Amino acid sequence: MNYQEALAFLLALPDWERGTGARPAREELLLERPMALLGALGNPQTRYRSVLIAGTKGKGSTAAMLESILRAAGYKTGLYTSPHLHTYRERIRVNGALISENDFARGVGELVPLLRELLVAHPELESFTTFEVMTTLALEHFARAEIDAAILEVGLGGRLDATNVVNADVALITPISFDHTAVLGNQLPKIAAEKAGIIKPQQIVLSAAQAPEALAVIERAAQEKNATLAVGEREWLWLGQHSDFMVAGAPHAGLWREYWRVENLQVPLRGAHQLANAALAVAAAKTIAEHWGMEIRDDPVRAGLAATKWAGRLEILQERDAAHPLIVADGAHNGDSAEKLAAALQFHFAFEKLFLIFGALRDKELDALLAPFVPLAAHAWTVATPHPRSRDAESLAQALNAHGIPADAARDMHAAMTAACANASPRDLICITGSLATAAQARQAMGLAQETDTPLD
Repeated sequence: MNYQEALAFLLALPDWERGTGARPAREELLLERPMALLGALGNPQTRYRSVLIAGTKGKGSTAAMLESILRAAGYKTGLYTSPHLHTYRERIRVNGALISENDFARGVGELVPLLRELLVAHPELESFTTFEVMTTLALEHFARAEIDAAILEVGLGGRLDATNVVNADVALITPISFDHTAVLGNQLPKIAAEKAGIIKPQQIVLSAAQAPEALAVIERAAQEKNATLAVGEREWLWLGQHSDFMVAGAPHAGLWREYWRVENLQVPLRGAHQLANAALAVAAAKTIAEHWGMEIRDDPVRAGLAATKWAGRLEILQERDAAHPLIVADGAHNGDSAEKLAAALQFHFAFEKLFLIFGALRDKELDALLAPFVPLAAHAWTVATPHPRSRDAESLAQALNAHGIPADAARDMHAAMTAACANASPRDLICITGSLATAAQARQAMGLAQETDTPLD
């Protein structure tokens, strides 16, 4: 089995991310299946320490920052995130390097007979999903690489996510807001309960500051599990801006024995929301140092945070010069992230006019996603993406016009960027957003995608 064959096998499985396959008859199967598969492999996830990260927004950014800090401290890391921008191999990294095509193909090839054997022996398992197999592939790959610590981003929700089969030593919960409401519900406490499902008995959970109704759910879940909980803006505080940032924590029973503070930090990921994510990552590093016996001094925290790269998040694709406008891309895809993006654009960049290139998936709430841009955008061009759940450009343009944003449907990303650049002056800003798939298209059009998957037939 080569890489293309391995990827084709994975994508032929039920894949809710791409909109294929139905939920199982019993929701418990969502954990039973990956547990069965990992058990057949000898439970590789038990051979290293793990951090599990849930939340609505900021999961990937927080994971990337924490991984970079641990790597700067000299530890071998595994990073598992989703979705990807250009290649599925981005989801599985060891010490920052993508899993190779050979290791990916070998790992999937070894899982195929196990999958078939398990389904013959246990037909009640129904069918494994793409995400379940990818998660197993990542956890086995990390064991083979003999990593020290795995940083694992939850795919959807938390309680029933395949990553939650890992008995994580530390759980992190980033800010919770509304997304995937068809699966997680449209009430914040219900969504919070799904995210809090990653809290493990007698373990540690660190949560970013939350809305009161979400925090109450997290506190109750931690109490029921006898887990040690610390919360941002309560047990740790942060102060400053991206170029001069400080995080400090107070003694907390079962967590930190002494006051601590880390100063002179640089946060390379733009947006005020990334400061809260960075503070959570620093608090997690301090917790790991205290409880795992790892030596993580302040200098590696500074170096790791400053070195963090996370593409497609308020990323500058083209700098402004005398002849060209500034172009940025961001994967904002719900109302909360759109609000944060609009605020970040105004905070970080000076511009006369804002032009949008916009693409979104069918299951997103356009009202919430577009509202922050209505008073800002001078014009927009809409695009479809290769994602199976993509909205078509024409219906998106109609929606933007109905919301008060003048918009035209573009044939593709290249046409949209050509039109936007033709209308924008060097004093203007072009923002490409609406989904990570849209940001990925823009990066590829600008020649910034160093590795991409060959399209499958």
